[in-house]
Amino acid sequence: MLTGRADRVWILGGIVAAAVLLAVGWFFFIGPQHDETDTMRAEAETAQVRAATLRSRLAELSRENADLPKYKAELETARQALPATAQSEDFLDQLRKAGEATSVSVDGINIGGATQVSAGNVQMYALPVAVTAAGDTAALDKFFDQIQRVQQRAVLIDDVTVSESGETSAEWSLVVNMKIFVASPTGK
Repeated sequence: MLTGRADRVWILGGIVAAAVLLAVGWFFFIGPQHDETDTMRAEAETAQVRAATLRSRLAELSRENADLPKYKAELETARQALPATAQSEDFLDQLRKAGEATSVSVDGINIGGATQVSAGNVQMYALPVAVTAAGDTAALDKFFDQIQRVQQRAVLIDDVTVSESGETSAEWSLVVNMKIFVASPTGK
């Protein structure tokens, strides 16, 4: 009888020892491996999401790169509107040509000294320009439109004075005070 009881104790002890070994194995070996596997899977998913984001950004940049000639043309247009040098002679020629194209007599053009101005964090220079022109009202209107919209140079019109200039009421004088702008040599 004792041997039966001793066998049971050994069997029960073996079962308990197996359960303890199983628990120790689970908590010290298998559990940490599962945690590490879960961590690796999460990192892999994060990497896949990041890779998809980068592929999307790369595709967007490729599309923008295809538009590079358009962007360069826009930059060149902007540089003509805000050149790095005064190019006042070119601007004066544009004004004279605008006068000829609209049948207006450009009687005087005066350019003052440059003053530094800022727009946001961008530094640039402004040159005051006064233009005196004469002609009929329709021609002066076209000339004024040329100054504002057609010529490429960026101008800011400060004020405009219109008065009769001739013996007939058909002749008018237009004085436009404006500023032309020059980009700062540093590009800021």
